[in-house]
Amino acid sequence: MQFNLTRFWRLFMKHTAEHYKYYLMATAVLIGFVALIMGFVMYAMSGPFSLQGQSVMFSLVMIIAGTIFTSTVFADLGDKKKAIATLTLPASHLEKYLVGWVYSFLIFQVVYSACFYLVLYSVLPLDDWGTQEPEYLPLFSGDYDKLVFLMLFLFLHAVSFWGSIFFAKWHFIKTAFLFFVIAGVLMFLNKLFMEQLLGVELENASPFSNLGIMEGEQYYKVLYPEEKEGWLAIVPLGLGLLLWATAYFRLKEKDI
Repeated sequence: MQFNLTRFWRLFMKHTAEHYKYYLMATAVLIGFVALIMGFVMYAMSGPFSLQGQSVMFSLVMIIAGTIFTSTVFADLGDKKKAIATLTLPASHLEKYLVGWVYSFLIFQVVYSACFYLVLYSVLPLDDWGTQEPEYLPLFSGDYDKLVFLMLFLFLHAVSFWGSIFFAKWHFIKTAFLFFVIAGVLMFLNKLFMEQLLGVELENASPFSNLGIMEGEQYYKVLYPEEKEGWLAIVPLGLGLLLWATAYFRLKEKDI
């Protein structure tokens, strides 16, 4: 069965009608969570909530909330009765896959941004700005940090999306556990390989990052050329695309 736009739209509307109450409740929880964290940070800080602090909070909460939400997209496949209804729907695997992808990647970013800025514009004026006007984090900007964060979110979404299809139960916990184990092993092996290659002790040797070299009491850093840093975005982008593709073929293998 091939992709059909009309059938996809009907499947999308069916999914929305069946899950809108859950999504509305999740949105309300997200607003409350953002408000709680933002209020606590503003209370704990001695000065006003700076643009840097807003940026860090926006990124961290988006990654946490996004990965948790994404891990639930295909939770029905872990329930025998719901899995039968899902897998026997007269729609292609690609259409079912895209419905989950659109909700967890595209729609989530829009909803999260709306929730964050709703809370930000409501709470930030309450902070102690003195005679200064409150500064709000710009949503759209073409700086390098935004690109790095977008690629990181894409990669982590792909990890969670893969886990939501691959695992039948405890999707988020199992995916996070597997992710940290693999990341830890890769960092250890990369550090071991780089130390053998260079013949020196390394303080930092994470894959695709700057090197920290310790020689006696002297510490040196080998920095990646700034003009080529943009190319590093290819790594999470490539891994993300690979995981998305793997998740799709895993979905095609699902049976009743």
